[in-house]
Amino acid sequence: MPGIYPNQLAQNLKPLPPLVLLWGEDAGALRQAAQQVMAATGVDLNDPFAAEKITITDLLASPSRLADSAQTMSFTSPHRLIWVQGISGDESAATLSALTQSVKTALEFPLEAVTIVLAVPHALEKTSPLVKAVEGHSKALAVRFFVDSAADIGGFLKNEFNAAGVAIEPDALQLMASGLGADRELARREVEKLIIYAGDEQPVTVAHVQSSLSGAIPADAFRLAEAVGTRNRAETDRLLQHLIHQGEDLTSAFSLTLKHLQSLKTAQAMKARNEPEGEILKVTGKFRAPRNVQNEFLKQAQAYPATRLAGLSAYATETLSQARSGLIDPTLVFSRALLGLSA
Repeated sequence: MPGIYPNQLAQNLKPLPPLVLLWGEDAGALRQAAQQVMAATGVDLNDPFAAEKITITDLLASPSRLADSAQTMSFTSPHRLIWVQGISGDESAATLSALTQSVKTALEFPLEAVTIVLAVPHALEKTSPLVKAVEGHSKALAVRFFVDSAADIGGFLKNEFNAAGVAIEPDALQLMASGLGADRELARREVEKLIIYAGDEQPVTVAHVQSSLSGAIPADAFRLAEAVGTRNRAETDRLLQHLIHQGEDLTSAFSLTLKHLQSLKTAQAMKARNEPEGEILKVTGKFRAPRNVQNEFLKQAQAYPATRLAGLSAYATETLSQARSGLIDPTLVFSRALLGLSA
């Protein structure tokens, strides 16, 4: 069917389309939309009989994998979900061509009670064969996400600060908007980071923004710490590979994760002493964070194994010793350590 825009997505998910292609420059909006589509299917992503995650590497190794999976029936759900992952937008023309062929092959079959979710940031144009193939199908859906302007991002940031009840100076807001690009998910994470950094100092100033957005730690390192805290090994591995692909030193990511886990340990100890939630959030630096961030932190503190946190200091010392020994690649050492903490 003809392509649509993001504000038309919800109304086009009833009935559920057999394939949804999300494309454009706003990678953060694409990720959010993918979650929206998957939630609309009602399928549990952790149900191996109803949901399947396929990577671009899988499709390169087995071009018919997508079509075969789409024809597989679910035994535990009336609908089946297939999520194609691992597409960064930096793929070669040959890889995009192979992806396009996999999608075309899948669309040749009658796709019933299944939804394939495919997000491709940056790499496609209106005339791309993949876009044309999806738009040419009678039931498949293609959704285009345009780049936000600085004014759009500025408005989005202002709403985020207002929702958190935090004041920010106009110059600081403008500086933040000009330095974040078009990724709304990244912008939201930077707001959360900045609120925690500024603490009780309000309003947020240009100096706060300059310090917080100095670039010392990539945004994916913060996501990685959260993935470890939730013990999401697959997401931890994905973010590790992305950081490595970008040439990032994993030392800062490891340190940030240790700091996050130490906060969880502190929260557990305070909870055991029956200290109030507000005091726990204040001591761990989450008091000024948005409520959803606070809730997620408290949830992680409750679920993360206390025995593992008890040995965190020794684990960190051993990992850093191995990384600095010169005998093993530090990237490998940190990757193994972070994956171990996420298990």
